[in-house]
Amino acid sequence: MALGDVTVLDASGASVALETAWADRDAIVVFVRHFACAGCRSHLAELRPRLAELEALGVGVVIVGSGSPAELATFVAEQQLAGHPVALYTDPELAAYRAAELGRSWLGTIGPRAIGNLAALALRGHNNGRTCGDLWQQGGTFYVRRGGEIAFAHRSQRLGDHAPVSEVVQIALAARATEAGFA
Repeated sequence: MALGDVTVLDASGASVALETAWADRDAIVVFVRHFACAGCRSHLAELRPRLAELEALGVGVVIVGSGSPAELATFVAEQQLAGHPVALYTDPELAAYRAAELGRSWLGTIGPRAIGNLAALALRGHNNGRTCGDLWQQGGTFYVRRGGEIAFAHRSQRLGDHAPVSEVVQIALAARATEAGFA
């Protein structure tokens, strides 16, 4: 199944075709491990200040987790995402994760490198909460061009492994420069 063919749920439990996120504009799609992951919280802390910039560039931001719709609603509140230009969904069946070819690994969650990352994240104030989704599922970040072409893919190998937000924003800037005839 292609990533665009997958249906996800919003916080109310309504089904949404994931491809709508990039039907009329480019989109950055961030798959979080689960809604209480320390690494994901760190990634969002890096991404949150860039959301308005990405919106101004005409690039949508989509966050997909694997918990229940109620856990998604709690995540939105805890991460202070309400009012930001971001679409938030959950995929409890992990269909989008499989379509994106994201790994599912206990070693990526509790292996030595993952535990080392967790300790470093804790020192920076990012701690795990109660698991809200699939504990073993790894995340990823994708830049999907309008219409569905995947221009960038980072598939996380372990907790705390995510694409640098600055790198993904650079892709968005380059895409806008190309569209404007500057590249």
